[in-house]
Amino acid sequence: MQLQSLQDKIVLITGASRGIGHAMCLLFAEKGATVYAIARNADLLDKLSAEAQPLEGEIVPLPFDITSASDVEKNVQYIADKHGKIDVLINNAGLGHFAPIHELTVEQWDEMMNVNLKGTFLCTKYVVPHLTRRQTGHIINISSVAGTVTFPGGGGYCTSKFGVMAFTDILTQELKPHNVKVSVICPGSVQTYFGQTEPKDYSLRPDDVAQIAYQMAAAPEHIILNQVIMRPVVPQTK
Repeated sequence: MQLQSLQDKIVLITGASRGIGHAMCLLFAEKGATVYAIARNADLLDKLSAEAQPLEGEIVPLPFDITSASDVEKNVQYIADKHGKIDVLINNAGLGHFAPIHELTVEQWDEMMNVNLKGTFLCTKYVVPHLTRRQTGHIINISSVAGTVTFPGGGGYCTSKFGVMAFTDILTQELKPHNVKVSVICPGSVQTYFGQTEPKDYSLRPDDVAQIAYQMAAAPEHIILNQVIMRPVVPQTK
């Protein structure tokens, strides 16, 4: 499969300050894209932008809260006005709190739904008109294996990630007539200290997920890599 160039593509990546988002920003900039790195931590975004200075593309730090409709609308419009287009949106921002459902706090539940679902909805809502206007573009959602199977203690997280899967499926149907691609990646455990626990040394690396996102975004026009489920190979115990 001959991948397309990302040179001069305008790419928005949420959850960009660390982990998978950080890796995706650097890879897409390496491939020549102008990447808007979105997260709330301005200092981490500035450091990320500096890492991209030797690369072919660039990383533009853009700190704002994806759960705020006004913030999202204002910043998406700013990007579209500046470049005249948006090519790719990667909804990567996400977090998890893990405990039996009756032990989750209301604040933990709301935070997962706000970031994992509402943030994905808001970024998509305000980007879609710029894609359909040009009848081209790509939205890539980062879900999880936890969006395909459940486990005890993952009630809130699984609920939000199953929601991302349904959201992706509906969005695929709605945007297909407009020649806009929609994809989803479902990683298993990744070495990101996600969930405040030490990652296993055999877990996926952030760069592994970034590579799949890149292949999705750079796939030929006639191909949609619709859904990829990624799991690490777990070493056999003796």
